[in-house]
Amino acid sequence: MGAGASALSHGDASKFHATISQNVLEGKPLDASDIQNLEEAKDEIKRLRQLANKILRSGDGNVIAGISDDQTVKKKVGRAAVLAKSITNTNYVKKTVDKSDAIKDIILNSIKQNVLFKACTPKEIIDIVDAFEPIECPVESVVIKQGDAGEHFYVVEKGRLDIFVRMGGDNGKNVKVGSPYVQGSAFGELALMYNTPRAATIQAREDCKMWMIDRETFRGINFHHKLERKNMYTDFLKKVVIGGKLLGDFLSPVEIDNMTLVLERDTFKKGDVIIREGEKGDIFYMIESGTVDVFTKKNGVEPVASLIRSHFFGEKALLSEDVRQATCVATSDVECLFMMREDFVLLLGEMQDLLDGKHDSGTGKQTGVTTPEIREPAPDDSAVSWNLSDLDVKQTLGMGAFGRVKLVKVKATGASYALKCLSKKAVVENGLQEHIMNEKKIMAALDHPFITKFYAALQDDRYVYFLLEVLIGGELFTFLRNETQFPEQWSRFYAASVLMAYCQIHSRKIAYRDLKPENLVLDSLGYVKIVDFGLAKKVEGKTWTLCGTPDYLAPEIILNEGHDLGVDYWALGVLIYEMTAGIPPFYADSPMDVYEKILSGHINIPSYFSRSISDLVKKLLKTYQSKRLGKTKGGTGTVMKHKWFSGFDWDALLNKELTVPIKPKLKSADDPSNFDSYPEDGNDMPGYPQWQPKL
Repeated sequence: MGAGASALSHGDASKFHATISQNVLEGKPLDASDIQNLEEAKDEIKRLRQLANKILRSGDGNVIAGISDDQTVKKKVGRAAVLAKSITNTNYVKKTVDKSDAIKDIILNSIKQNVLFKACTPKEIIDIVDAFEPIECPVESVVIKQGDAGEHFYVVEKGRLDIFVRMGGDNGKNVKVGSPYVQGSAFGELALMYNTPRAATIQAREDCKMWMIDRETFRGINFHHKLERKNMYTDFLKKVVIGGKLLGDFLSPVEIDNMTLVLERDTFKKGDVIIREGEKGDIFYMIESGTVDVFTKKNGVEPVASLIRSHFFGEKALLSEDVRQATCVATSDVECLFMMREDFVLLLGEMQDLLDGKHDSGTGKQTGVTTPEIREPAPDDSAVSWNLSDLDVKQTLGMGAFGRVKLVKVKATGASYALKCLSKKAVVENGLQEHIMNEKKIMAALDHPFITKFYAALQDDRYVYFLLEVLIGGELFTFLRNETQFPEQWSRFYAASVLMAYCQIHSRKIAYRDLKPENLVLDSLGYVKIVDFGLAKKVEGKTWTLCGTPDYLAPEIILNEGHDLGVDYWALGVLIYEMTAGIPPFYADSPMDVYEKILSGHINIPSYFSRSISDLVKKLLKTYQSKRLGKTKGGTGTVMKHKWFSGFDWDALLNKELTVPIKPKLKSADDPSNFDSYPEDGNDMPGYPQWQPKL
């Protein structure tokens, strides 16, 4: 491993435990007074840090059981993805529940510092506060029960509530934790994002009155205001004339959408000079409210034009560094949207190239790498030649919320496959029918060396089945936890494989949306492939579904701002960091703490990261989408050309001619030993003949 990035192997950790144990038995001092010199001190500190890192990464609630030679660290279970129903209702009706100004102030003061509300505009905040409903909770009543699903967020008007956490499993004891909730306290904010089991029980200690808002209402308000604002911006932009052409006539809807990402807002007081004739300028303005008069030296003190809402000025700055031809003065208080030329060029390229019709798909072609052709989607009868009766089911390779993946063999030929079994009952109860059909369609449309291959979709009364290529090498997640962290050359190899897959996924305008080590599985040779397209979606413009794995969620998903393919580049930055550091960049004990760290924009780069990987991670983990590498002009290709990949042989990777970092140990072509053992279900899932999708 690279300097500073080495980690204790399992054997080294055991020896270190044994050394500590021996020191204790021999009565050696724990105050380290036996250390003789600086080098010994440095060595011990290094080993202690490595051990601490390994323990921290071993999993939530997993602790060292004792100090012994056969010490083992439990393997952390994979992280589950989250999913909230997409808000698509454009028939917004404002919800208003009567309340006094004093109550509005209590609600406002309790939410304004909460991470989920920080990005809301004043208009959004007003609608959110107005939508809160009252709830009375008598003493001893339970407001929230640990483990139950929840969809409400609460603000306390009066009374006190205690917080309890159950210790010791389902039959454990409720233990009171933390300070009680009192007037102005707020709790349950995670429920505003997605359906997840409550982490604690909240019980009224005295008669309480509270105010609550549900997830659908909160996200509906978010969606309405953000969509309204986006539509207003795009309408403004389409009418802007550059080089004698309307932007809406020569830019695609997606490019117009992307332009809205680089718009910022500024305010001017009456009499302020916004731009001055003769000065160089690189800012383009659009008036959101107020009036602006335009003057030229030639015409003297009389304005040559008066501009109002939706009018624009300084548009030539998008073509080149403009010498201003006029002076623009605010004749009232003015709010403007503005765009810096530098930001525009970073996102879309030179305006003159766009005027000339030179649009860049950004799928990696500029690297010189030729990716395999994209297969057309399989026809609806693609499963005709496959029957469940032809398959011999062996054992479970993995489990998810709605089913499991099993190793199967074709009875006639002995060929091995993976069979993803999705419970129809669970799918219907969670309203995921469209997601399942979408997953099948997307997998059938992709054919790439680093994407799991789809063969057929089948069904019976219990399950929908996807027959897939079997990847027997094990999850990258497992190897990462065992190694603690990877050297940079390993991380580069796996990140490059993901980028190669992105070339094809993104060329189809598909956002993958669930990149993480758990969804990268090694084949028998040790090359990784992306699996599980359950959250993938074809995206034209923006989509508003909240989905992904908490450690990997992009800021725009958390804030319900609408997202696109750019979320995959954020996730790539998280993946590269986690592989190399052994811990995600925004790791925290609770999801809300994770989200607060993500939205803070602060990344703690380890000192042992090389300069080039540090630069790449920072450029991928840009909070502002318009500045995020990969989302910017050139797309995937700009990431592939980053200096961290300098000298990397992309063609050799594509042809599987490189030496792999991890070569799976296999006893046979269908050896499942690289996967965890799971209890078999005995096919006892209840039938659900009501749903018979056309596969």
